[in-house]
Amino acid sequence: MSPAALRFADVATRVLDGAAAGGASDAEVYVHHGAELTVKAFEGEVESLTSAESRGLGLRVFADSRMGFAYTSDLSAEGLRRLVDTAISACRVNEPDEHAGLPDAVPDGDLDLVALDFDARSVEERVAMALELERLAIGVLPEVKRAASAVYADERGRNELYTTRGVAAAFEATVAYGYVETIAERGEEMQAGMSFTYGRSATALDLDACAREAAERAAGLLGAERLPSRTVPVVFEPWAAASLVGTLASSISAEAVQKGRSLLAGRIGEAVAASCVTLVDDGRLRDGLASRPWDAEGVPTQRTEVIAEGTLRSYLHNSYTARRDGSARSTGNAARSSYRSTPELGPTNLVLLPGTSGPQELLARMGDGILVTDVHGLHTVNPVTGEFSLGISGFVVEGGVRGAPIREMTVAGTLLDLLAAVEAVGSDLRFTFGPGFVGAPSLLVRSLPVSGA
Repeated sequence: MSPAALRFADVATRVLDGAAAGGASDAEVYVHHGAELTVKAFEGEVESLTSAESRGLGLRVFADSRMGFAYTSDLSAEGLRRLVDTAISACRVNEPDEHAGLPDAVPDGDLDLVALDFDARSVEERVAMALELERLAIGVLPEVKRAASAVYADERGRNELYTTRGVAAAFEATVAYGYVETIAERGEEMQAGMSFTYGRSATALDLDACAREAAERAAGLLGAERLPSRTVPVVFEPWAAASLVGTLASSISAEAVQKGRSLLAGRIGEAVAASCVTLVDDGRLRDGLASRPWDAEGVPTQRTEVIAEGTLRSYLHNSYTARRDGSARSTGNAARSSYRSTPELGPTNLVLLPGTSGPQELLARMGDGILVTDVHGLHTVNPVTGEFSLGISGFVVEGGVRGAPIREMTVAGTLLDLLAAVEAVGSDLRFTFGPGFVGAPSLLVRSLPVSGA
């Protein structure tokens, strides 16, 4: 990237020079500068509005296999001096770790992650979008008279990275999304439905489609009943499937594997899912909201096949776990929650690749079973054993046709058994927010125990 695009080069140079003078053999400056807007509407009024700008830098220093870290938002000369002193002091007292250090890879290439029209709408217009989303949602169907939540949010963020090894790189990204949860009512019964729309700017959002989907999902569940327990084929709609895929994020982390906290530990090269299942982590996905040209320590991102046609091919690595492994290399999955944290490990755009069957084809193939539209209680999934017992809502399917809605039922099993029982993968890929940005199409699972009345 051109030096002209670097805004914090002078500050970073002063910090790196100070770290080297203080005894650091290597040092890294990570800068984040971001502005975000979040608006929540309720009953036709703005319930809350947050408009915030943050700017700061984190400093990692290395010496004698030790690492020290400090961060600051004070970019004055005195603030930067204190930053260096704190990081150097921490480095001296921390325990040595032979795997600690900067990556050997350097940032390479760029991605177009900024919407040119991001600032085309004023703050007032963007605030009004939350109100408009709520208004649209309660105007779709007579059963939907209110929304539990309607949100508009956007962010423009800039990251810069500098090291004593000569790295000087930067990228920007913009994100915008709208979210609404509607409440459908019939007598004393109430059902909820949600939807969201996203893009890189406010103009990319489809509020009408988002509002309609949320209303239809809520109204469609009215009259839901709890059915007797049964073991049947199950189709998970895309958002439900994506939620399940997101629970795999901890198991494909090399850090979790190395700590013995992964159900996939030691299984590279083994079949862990049906042959129609391919799971990738793609940090360069064109429309992925977690895309970036390089990760939180400057390693270029990539497309990593984690599971290829049912076989486990790779874990996700940052430079630390790759060194600790001894035979791996970073997959570009170092992540930071902010400049206040050191690099950890996390997915980018985690995608279960779609197949060729439309959702109606999957229902027809299933015949009689259960269509799951929502899953609840994902936090209870055991990351070591993969065991789960999740609340579900959805519909009975008879003869391939969606029928009556169901509620207060649970589906249980293990993640690996579920993945092994996938018979077909749909073509209707959709994304949701999770660990990173998670996408999946509908999944037809051969058989699962569903508990009810």
